[in-house]
Amino acid sequence: MSLTSYQQLDHIPTIGYSSPFLSFFSAVKFLLGGREIIEEGYRKYPGQIWKLPTLEEWLIVANGTQRVEDIRKASEDHLSGTRSSAVFYQWDHTIGAEVTANPYHINVVRGPLTRNIASQFDDMREEMLLALDDLIPCGTTDWVAVPVFDSLVELISRISSRAFVGLPLCRDVEFRKLCINSTMELVKGRLLHLLPVFMRPLVGKLITNVDAVLLSMENHLRPVVEYRLKQERIYGADWPDKPSDIITWTLEGAKAAGEERTVRNMAKRMLLFSFASTHTSSVAFSQVLYELASRPEYIQPLRDEVEAVMDNDGWTKAAVGKLHKMDSFLRETQRCNGLGLVLLTRRVLKDFTFSDGTFIPAGSSLCVNSWGIHHDETLYPSADSFDGFRFTRGSGTNQQLTATPTLEYTAFGHGRPACPGRFFAVAELKMMLAHFVTTYDMKLENELPPPMMWLESKVMPDTSIKLMFRKRDSL
Repeated sequence: MSLTSYQQLDHIPTIGYSSPFLSFFSAVKFLLGGREIIEEGYRKYPGQIWKLPTLEEWLIVANGTQRVEDIRKASEDHLSGTRSSAVFYQWDHTIGAEVTANPYHINVVRGPLTRNIASQFDDMREEMLLALDDLIPCGTTDWVAVPVFDSLVELISRISSRAFVGLPLCRDVEFRKLCINSTMELVKGRLLHLLPVFMRPLVGKLITNVDAVLLSMENHLRPVVEYRLKQERIYGADWPDKPSDIITWTLEGAKAAGEERTVRNMAKRMLLFSFASTHTSSVAFSQVLYELASRPEYIQPLRDEVEAVMDNDGWTKAAVGKLHKMDSFLRETQRCNGLGLVLLTRRVLKDFTFSDGTFIPAGSSLCVNSWGIHHDETLYPSADSFDGFRFTRGSGTNQQLTATPTLEYTAFGHGRPACPGRFFAVAELKMMLAHFVTTYDMKLENELPPPMMWLESKVMPDTSIKLMFRKRDSL
């Protein structure tokens, strides 16, 4: 809902200015100091709906767990998570409208990718070990300073590429660089909100490099895609030695969804897989390492848990599922930090009314105040204090797990549109953390933990931060 349509939202209270002209100043304040505004809205309107101006439209913010439940129960054709991302990043004018009009790639992640985590675990771990030999070249005596975020982007790109496309493509440096850089090109679409709608299709080609990225991705995928389609034509759908990877599953998903199985269409979906996996997991794991290095008292308990489980079960997907203290540490890190101040973002496709009677007109942008919920003292005693084992429940029975959304914990969203890759992401994060705590000693380069930074509601990684690593003497 544009800022000039404020009269349609007059019944919803505002943090900041409401008039079209003055609201610009409040939008700039949100751009640079979003956390303070989100906290103020949670204090002033507990359990209620309020709004704030962004540079291009009104953002309607829902406070409290009942509002989470209202949004969770709404259907995708009523409150759309898929269209929310597409509108936010203006993908219709960069990568193309078809990726959200026919989002079968979501079912690829939710279905076969998630079901095959266990069978791919050994490959993922092998790639992690090879990557870390390059990224953290340390011995047992001298400490080595490692730029955290950039190293994690490379590490997670290698692990994800191994799981997604397998050998040899995952070892292609140019392919991985393309996957990493494509995220920034897709994010640049955010700038199109500053322009009139009629200019966006043309300018979208000028301010982003998505077309060139797609062309390069096509060149990498063409031999693989064309070979697999040829094998299918000759031998049928279950052709001999058919790989079980995300390219195969995407080709199958496209066929089932009625999309033409061209190399370009496969390239578009691959960009979305990279967008959703690499940078978000890198931010999440960097937060984990910062918390751990800032709180070294947690290292030994986590190390003991990993060694006990792995000595008994080996390095498997099932084994990392038994790391209950580690899961609690990950969940608490997301509660205290998170990837955004507001989550469960939805595009209102049809008029919507909350259970308290608040009416939201179609065309609005809606979200949940996750920061407020995650720091609510009535939900989390000592909410502003980090308690790494807050969620631990003995053997893990009835423990609230990182990948499981609840009304009080929305790091991965909630309901049907909850992050479809959350099980893959958590398995990857736990595998990495288990290796880090058993292989390395670590500490902050400086004594103070790095401060969090946001741009609007999004957490922004500080790429200058380094951590110190050395291998443990016992290895």
